[in-house]
Amino acid sequence: MLSVIISARNEIYLQQTIDNILENAEGEIEIIVVLDGYWPVQSIPDDPRIILVHHTESIGQRQAINEAARIAKGKYIMKVDAHCAFDQGFDVKLAADCEYDWIVIPRMYNLDIQTWKPKLHKRTDYMYITGEEGKLLRAEYFNKHQPNNDKLIDDTMCCMGPGWFMHKDRFWELGGMDEAHGSWGQMGVEVSLKAWLSGGSLKVNKKTWFAHWFRGNIGFPYPLSGKAVEAARTYSRDLWLKNKWPLAKRKFQWVLNKFNPPGWNNMDKQQEVNAYLYKHIHREKHPSFWKGVSILKMPTDLILYHRAIFDTRPDYIVEIGTKYGGSALFFQDMLGDAGKVITIDIKDQVKEKDPRITYLLGDSTSQEIIKQVKAMVHGKIMLVIDGDHSRVKVKWELHHYAPLISSGQYLVIEDCYIDRGLYGPGEARDWFLRSHKDFLQTNFDKEYLIGVCVGGWLKKNG
Repeated sequence: MLSVIISARNEIYLQQTIDNILENAEGEIEIIVVLDGYWPVQSIPDDPRIILVHHTESIGQRQAINEAARIAKGKYIMKVDAHCAFDQGFDVKLAADCEYDWIVIPRMYNLDIQTWKPKLHKRTDYMYITGEEGKLLRAEYFNKHQPNNDKLIDDTMCCMGPGWFMHKDRFWELGGMDEAHGSWGQMGVEVSLKAWLSGGSLKVNKKTWFAHWFRGNIGFPYPLSGKAVEAARTYSRDLWLKNKWPLAKRKFQWVLNKFNPPGWNNMDKQQEVNAYLYKHIHREKHPSFWKGVSILKMPTDLILYHRAIFDTRPDYIVEIGTKYGGSALFFQDMLGDAGKVITIDIKDQVKEKDPRITYLLGDSTSQEIIKQVKAMVHGKIMLVIDGDHSRVKVKWELHHYAPLISSGQYLVIEDCYIDRGLYGPGEARDWFLRSHKDFLQTNFDKEYLIGVCVGGWLKKNG
């Protein structure tokens, strides 16, 4: 028996989806529909094979799937979206080729909602998890060079969330849907990596298909919180990239080695670089010093800062992230009497303060701190961002402080290699450059092979 699970929220094609499942299923079947915070306008067929679970307030997609799986009677479960069409006999075809430790996806087409038929020219057999900057650890389509072979049952690295099939007992062995992600986001990645990292497989079954309606410009039928989506992606990357899933029998690198997907070509090398940087720079048991004060920078970075300050002669350097004060002291010594350093940190960890430097204590994005900085600076201003390395925090700092930077001066975003808070400083840099054409990413840092500022040297036109 197959239990088809549908989590529906403000869906307009739920009835058509249910009708299509009942029409094309050939084996014993039940359909469990979780009406997540709404009641459909369309009438649901009066059929003993349909079970409705209604919530007046939405509980979320992952929670709804788990709820339905708990009452499912089938040997197999299949999660589907509420806007899909199916091949004749899809249920028996999927069950015929589903080993216990497999998760199986049918061949996927785009659905034509006018005819309720698949668009045969819009077919997806294979997907991958991308390592591309700005899209790290997302399910991605092959725009070009999609794998093409005659294997009717084949390995695929990843899938989307709208349709997948597996043994019900196996679903619970893998922990069900991980509700710590939140209600929405990263479902395809979760399903795919649970299949592979548990020691099993994710398979595409080309003997059958389903067709999924992609909303396009219509958008979602309910509001999606940007913070919630970001939280799901942040949690997902922390869980999988750092190998924290407790049921894993394989490391994430194993999946990369098997599929060699686009965007991950330099992962091994980057991991080596990151490990080196953390060991020799960010661990306080291996500190560097400037005039006896701990400074969390590499010699190559200090040489670049010296050259930048000498070449551009800023009147002020605004530093976000004081830590122990070593870098602020270095900057002030490079400026001499011709300029002044203003450094900001939420904690006071400077043992001996230099009277030439202004130390501001507080949140760099607070209105009070921003107002103080704006009142102090004038002339040629350079900015160094080296505080909280989360993507959102760096974006806010760029938003508030970048307008202060003078033409011809540098904006340095440190630690762009760090993956923290979605994508970290590197993603915030890319976001900033897309919307601020008056700043350019320079090649100033390319002279050296290593440093914590690599990729973060921006300059304002002028």
